[in-house]
Amino acid sequence: MMAWKKMGVLLAAVLFTGGLLAGEAEARGKRVGQMPNGGIDGCNTCHTSGAGTPRNAFGLEIENGFLDDNGDVIWGAELAALDSDGDGASNGLELGDPEGTWVAGDADPENAFHPGDPDSTPPLPEPVPTAVAASSWAQIKALIGE
Repeated sequence: MMAWKKMGVLLAAVLFTGGLLAGEAEARGKRVGQMPNGGIDGCNTCHTSGAGTPRNAFGLEIENGFLDDNGDVIWGAELAALDSDGDGASNGLELGDPEGTWVAGDADPENAFHPGDPDSTPPLPEPVPTAVAASSWAQIKALIGE
């Protein structure tokens, strides 16, 4: 009879642990819906090769400063303005929300790219010429090829 009790306790412990792990995986899976176009790449938006793999640069950025107390992604202007993967395009531009105004539940914006992949870069906007670039001296240098 004692063996049955031990097996019952062991089975309960295994089921409990499995439930915790499944709940944790599901809880993190919800994050793809907490950023614009997170569903395009799913877990690869933040991970190198799917859930449980190391985080890419964008995922590390979120992990280190853009999760609330419940573990939810804090999407907004600040995270959108950063260039986590260093490719010259902001996270917001890559996810189709350059201003960071998208809210969970809104329709996904169009023209999204992968923010964790420096090889997936949207076309960058044309730079606004500075006063120096528009000066007569800059125009003269352009004419003589300097």
